[in-house]
Amino acid sequence: MSEIKGLIFDLDGTIIDNYDRYLEHMLTCVGNDLGFCFTLGHAKDLWYSIGAESRDQVIHSWGLDPDRFWTAFNRHESLEKKIENTYLYKDALFLASLKIPKGIVTHTSLEHTTRLLEHVGMREHFDPIIACTEETGFKPSPLPLIYCLMEMQIKPEEAVYVGDTWSDMMAARNAGIKSVYVNRFNRPIDFVPDYEIDSLEKIAGIVEACCPELLTTTAGRQ
Repeated sequence: MSEIKGLIFDLDGTIIDNYDRYLEHMLTCVGNDLGFCFTLGHAKDLWYSIGAESRDQVIHSWGLDPDRFWTAFNRHESLEKKIENTYLYKDALFLASLKIPKGIVTHTSLEHTTRLLEHVGMREHFDPIIACTEETGFKPSPLPLIYCLMEMQIKPEEAVYVGDTWSDMMAARNAGIKSVYVNRFNRPIDFVPDYEIDSLEKIAGIVEACCPELLTTTAGRQ
């Protein structure tokens, strides 16, 4: 494998996540609008795109229209409420010790991503942040990742994309970037990634194999 010169990460479900109570609250509000009774199981299927290629596909499987769903969801979403219910995965703390450029490509808006990373104390460790929009494209389109590579001034073969869903892995493949599937909860996906890990700390092994001089940890590894 080529030397790794940059790591790119998904955000939600990869670096940060939301408490169950927030997911339940949001879907209860949406369900009241749409006349649909959601459970925590529905919320987790949606959040992690379990058994589907995208969140819209999950919504379709419930017999609901994704546009109506997201219109209701966005009507009830509060950034402050989301921040209160967001936490950093413990293994994500390790990323602060990696002496290698790190970017983010996420479907979460730029404002929300910035505030959420500030909340968990990790904003300073990621640059650039590419928020998927109509202009940049949405995963699994490769365009958001390509924009990130351009800002990081690295080639596709010099990066890996780390995410937790099928669309993350497919976006990496479409962009010619190595894929790393973070599978903390034994969730199968219909995709064979280049790497599969159950903790972000295991990225160390991937980086170290290619460029050990870029790896340092709080334990003192050089």
